Amino acid sequence: MGRAAVAAAGLACGAAVWALSVPLTGLREPFDAPLFYYPAMVAAGAVAAWPAPRYWWLAVIAIFVGERVYAFLMLPETRPWLLFGVIVNVLIATWLPSAIGAAGVFVMRRPRSRSRSATFER
Repeated sequence: MGRAAVAAAGLACGAAVWALSVPLTGLREPFDAPLFYYPAMVAAGAVAAWPAPRYWWLAVIAIFVGERVYAFLMLPETRPWLLFGVIVNVLIATWLPSAIGAAGVFVMRRPRSRSRSATFER
């Protein structure tokens, strides 16, 4: 259940970033509005990783895929540029903000181990 929830949340968050770009910024491609895109991607990473933080890396991949699927389905004029866009977005690390948000959730929500002295007190 954990992986499926993270993947579904990631796909939805990635698509939402693209879908909200036009109404919030007036720009069709969210990375053309960096003041919107980068904070939105950090938040998307955090939201997607929240159901199962140990799969934070899956949240990053799912967000990346969710963005591309949304663009492919909803913006048909961008389809010829899909492969080019994927390569460019990997190289310029547009996935990095979502990785920061997802990894942040992992660090904040990971179980804390007991100290060694507490273990021996029993």
